[in-house]
Amino acid sequence: MAPPDQACEAPADFLQAPDPLPHLRAALARKDVRILALGSGSTVGEVNGAPGAAFPHQMLEVLRADRPEVSFDLTVLGGRGMTAEAMLELLRKTLAGAKFPLVIWQTGTVEALHAMRPDRLRETLNEGLQVVQSAGSDLVLVDAQFSRFLRANTDLDAYEAVLQGIDAMPGAMLFHRFDLTRAWANDGTLDLERVRKPDREKAMLRLNTCLGTALAQFVLNGAEKATP
Repeated sequence: MAPPDQACEAPADFLQAPDPLPHLRAALARKDVRILALGSGSTVGEVNGAPGAAFPHQMLEVLRADRPEVSFDLTVLGGRGMTAEAMLELLRKTLAGAKFPLVIWQTGTVEALHAMRPDRLRETLNEGLQVVQSAGSDLVLVDAQFSRFLRANTDLDAYEAVLQGIDAMPGAMLFHRFDLTRAWANDGTLDLERVRKPDREKAMLRLNTCLGTALAQFVLNGAEKATP
C-alpha cells in the first residue's frame, strides 16, 4: 500500500466498483495481468521530473504490493494535449497486437479545455468501448481532475455527462477522479491549487499516490464482484 505519509483516505463510495471486471478477475486467477492505460498529460507525464510517477504507475505499485503472487505489467500510452480521437487510434493498434485484460482510459479534459463537441467525444468513446469489448478487455474510464479553473472556464458538465452516459453502458465504468479530488480539496486533505509553491512538488506526488491507491482498490473491488 501507499506510504502512510502520502496515502489519502478515500470515501468508501469512490472505491466501490459498480460493475464486475470479469476479464481482470480471470487474469488475476492466472496470476498474469497486463494493463493498458491511455490518457493525456496527467496520465503519461512526469511528476516532479520523475518518469513513472503518475497515477497509473502508483496504481501498479499498490497492485503489486496487494497481490505479490501476481505478475503485473503496465503499458502507458498517450500524451499531453492528446484528444480521445487520437487515443482511439492508439487503442485500436495496441489491442490488435496484444491482450490486455484491463484498459484504463483517462479522457475528456482536453476536449473540455478546447470546447470540442461533446457529441464527438461520445461517438469516440462508444467506438472505443466496442474495440475494448471485441478484444476481451474490461474498460475503466477516468474523468478530469478537480480544478476550479477548469470548472470556471469550461462547460465541464457537458463532458461529464458524456462519461456518465458511457458509464451506464454494459462493459464500461467510470472512476470518478473529479469528485474524489474535489472531496479531498473540500475537506482539506489535499488541494493542489492552494498548496504553497515550495510544497507543490511534494503535493503533486502525494496526489498521484493517493489516486493510484484509490484506483487500485477500485479495480480490485470490480474483480472481486465478477463471478468465477
